Amino acid sequence: MTAAVAVAYNPAIIPGAAMPLVPCRACGHTVDTSALACPQCGATNPGHKLSRQQSDLIVLIIQLIVGFTLLFVAGNWVWNQVGPIVKAQLSKPVQ
Repeated sequence: MTAAVAVAYNPAIIPGAAMPLVPCRACGHTVDTSALACPQCGATNPGHKLSRQQSDLIVLIIQLIVGFTLLFVAGNWVWNQVGPIVKAQLSKPVQ
């Protein structure tokens, strides 16, 4: 592949610059670190240790943990603020 064809195929390639090549995490085929898919096996993000789906799952789990923690803390705070008022209203004798 000539430099002109490589630049036309991927404009991010600078003519004369060496591309950082790493083995694909799935099949071991040599791929560029910026490749979106392995040309041999089709694995997504072949230059990264985690696939896109795995990294998205990790982000989702972290978001769920943070969300439930905030929900628990806010609920606990509201219960401590409103609970005594409700108990006081319930303990009043009926007239």
